Amino acid sequence: MKRKIFITFVTALIFASSACNAVPSQASRISIPATVLAETATPAAGASANSGASARIPIRLSLFICCQYAAGATPDQTVVDDFNASQDKIQVIRDACCDINALAAEFASGDGPDIVGPMEWGTMDQLRDQWLDLTPLIRAAKYDVTQFNPALMKMYATPEGQIGLPFLASPSVVFYNTKLFDKAGLAYPPSAYGEKYKMPDGSEVEWSWETVQAIARLLTLDANGRNASEPGFNKDAISQYGFTWQYENHPSYWGSFWEAGTMLAPGGTPGNYAAQVPDAWKAAWEWTYDGIWGNQPFMASAAVEGSAEYGNSNPFNSNRIAMAIEGSWYLCCMKDVKTWDVAALPNYTGQVGGRVEEGTFRIWKGTKHPQEAFTVLTYLLGDAVQKLVIGSEKLPAPWSDSMPARIDNQKSWMDIQKMEFPWVKNWNVLIAGLNYPDIPSANSALPNNNNAWSRGNTFVNLLRSKPGLNLTLEIQNYVDDLTAIFNR
Repeated sequence: MKRKIFITFVTALIFASSACNAVPSQASRISIPATVLAETATPAAGASANSGASARIPIRLSLFICCQYAAGATPDQTVVDDFNASQDKIQVIRDACCDINALAAEFASGDGPDIVGPMEWGTMDQLRDQWLDLTPLIRAAKYDVTQFNPALMKMYATPEGQIGLPFLASPSVVFYNTKLFDKAGLAYPPSAYGEKYKMPDGSEVEWSWETVQAIARLLTLDANGRNASEPGFNKDAISQYGFTWQYENHPSYWGSFWEAGTMLAPGGTPGNYAAQVPDAWKAAWEWTYDGIWGNQPFMASAAVEGSAEYGNSNPFNSNRIAMAIEGSWYLCCMKDVKTWDVAALPNYTGQVGGRVEEGTFRIWKGTKHPQEAFTVLTYLLGDAVQKLVIGSEKLPAPWSDSMPARIDNQKSWMDIQKMEFPWVKNWNVLIAGLNYPDIPSANSALPNNNNAWSRGNTFVNLLRSKPGLNLTLEIQNYVDDLTAIFNR
């Protein structure tokens, strides 16, 4: 199957056709296209535009997708056509490439789309008061929620109610280069959660971030072949690194892999918000900074990872990095690596932090037809998954690089991955990774979100680019700046 290049899952689930060896910038991961393209749905098969279709209840579906397809049908349009042809009560009218600001204006005017998506928390949360609690509709329809992982269901359980049901999920895993592990004579990372790691001396230890650090140092080599734990190691002439955050370079991401949390202190009100740093997040930042600039480094700086030698900011794809943390969507972007597998995430103080990038459809609370909108929603989460997520050779799915959240669809999706990557053995780790979502999501919106996110980028870029920092001072500067940003 020709794979789509999934580079903006984090905030808008929008595709681009650029090559995967180009890094998805943090800006691209939070931007929303400004164009709003409205399309009129095709009338149901056998009905004229002025007969049966006009008598139907209209449901507007705003699809956040900007894919480039050849002329002809696209999977996102065919699912709309399929639904309209399957019954004579509801007419889905499709909007495409919705702009978040235009959407907010439509909601404010009282004339918004009934269903919006798929978008993830960072985007949806900016309109956090606009989503319908699905609980009464789930109960009335006796809709089976056991078809979804309970941990994913909890992601959408908020004080406002069950504001979503799972559709797409991209669980994070450790991607590791088997060739580099074999060359170093090291055991592979654990293929299941709860397994111990076998150290070179034969002892078995917890698969923790401390263990990752120790193994990453053994896999970091200088020009003379010495590893970072050996005497005489030259940290100014490194030819291979043990670990990379790949595209997970934001303080909220680093921290959430240790433990779920937020930079927003509890109990604040507009004008009186305060920023905070969870202790686990501070530990993650210190671990990372030492990994780049310490006496026994095991991570490359931003400049090194941006070089052609290290994949032009797709470092794991360079075959010079032994381990990377990334979501399963990264299956799109390792065309130059043929010796890799996936492993369980490490734990912090005995608990796996985890991170699941997600995307789903939500119903606007102002819809005039909640029951009909729920009928369409359940179709999108069920029958439509084959065309929207799994796909086929003739019609690739727009979201094929993310895993379907519905349990019954995961085997079909996994079978396709197995055909494309026959050397991978540990596919079970992806399924298991769905048990470790970050709640609250690392992508949850903060007050004055775009500026807050941008300040996080500045903080991370500083840590990845400059040695010798007073990290305590820089963390405090970050917190102080966030507090000011929250209250603008």
